Amino acid sequence: MKRTIHLFLLILLLTMPCLAQEVRPWEVFAGYSFQRADVREYYKTTPIIYTFRHHYVNLNGFETAVTENVNHWFGGTLEFSGYYKTPQFLNVSNREQMYTILYGPRFSYRKPYGTAFVQGLLGAARTSVNVVPTGPHANDYSFAFDMGGGLDLTLTSQAAVRLLQLDYLRTNAFSSGQNNYRLSAGIVLHFGKGK
Repeated sequence: MKRTIHLFLLILLLTMPCLAQEVRPWEVFAGYSFQRADVREYYKTTPIIYTFRHHYVNLNGFETAVTENVNHWFGGTLEFSGYYKTPQFLNVSNREQMYTILYGPRFSYRKPYGTAFVQGLLGAARTSVNVVPTGPHANDYSFAFDMGGGLDLTLTSQAAVRLLQLDYLRTNAFSSGQNNYRLSAGIVLHFGKGK
């Protein structure tokens, strides 16, 4: 009898990591995002609003993403983000906005305390610059791709905190390539029955 109890406890102990590795099929992320946007080149293509000589502009915004986990290491991610800034130059405001919608594969490395991931996403970006209140404006839709990764810290089986997500975002607004960098953090919620 004693031997049976020890064997049962050993099996229970060995299966505990398997329970912790259970992956829910859906995860939803929402949070704050900061983008270091490369704007100099597309201002050159629209000289009427080329008032800034900076190479990069800091934009604040949001990022949301939905990931379907096919298994414990692979999934597909659909991401939507928006960034904004209205800097002043010689008492003139330029409203800058960028929106992206991207989709692609995500590869994850999961542990009971958290998840590290890398992803490659393709999609489109909408970039606009407006001189406000009235003045010239320009907007453009372009191909975009994103490569990056991040780290989630597990809170419960249904929630995690995205401590850090760092991405390289390439866009091609106004027929000129931009190299943008973004940093995001927020909350991740997990849905569905574990796999």
